[in-house]
Amino acid sequence: MLTNPRRAARRGQRGQALAELALVSTVLALIVAGAIEFGLLYGHKLELSNGARAGARWAAAHPTSWSAAASPASNTVEGQVLAAGGTSALSNDDTHLTIEYLDSSAARAGYTQASCVSPGNLVRVTLAQDYPLLTSILGGLFGAAVTLKATATMPVMA
Repeated sequence: MLTNPRRAARRGQRGQALAELALVSTVLALIVAGAIEFGLLYGHKLELSNGARAGARWAAAHPTSWSAAASPASNTVEGQVLAAGGTSALSNDDTHLTIEYLDSSAARAGYTQASCVSPGNLVRVTLAQDYPLLTSILGGLFGAAVTLKATATMPVMA
């Protein structure tokens, strides 16, 4: 029985196209997964920045209203940070949430809490949180989690 040479050539091309699709689709899937991962990571960074800014704004107007409680009240610096969008899972401890008062004048003798919360000095709120990577390939490159940090600084008003 004679076979048509064109039909045999087309059958071989279908197999070739399937092999090319398999190779290209894996690369395309990695690119899409990386783009999604980056978008989620950037969104979380923006949430931390908003939380740090809200905390610094509150600390500038209310310089002595901070709390070490696990679930702080909303009228504290930590409460304002946790109430900002996306930061409610942040732990209220010194490794995740730091409030610093900076003396803007030259080094003074007898630096106390009363001298650092005076108007004109600066308050700096720093947030740090580990972001677990969703894609295992990026996790293999960068570790299981990436630490994101956000800082906001404002002058003390009252």
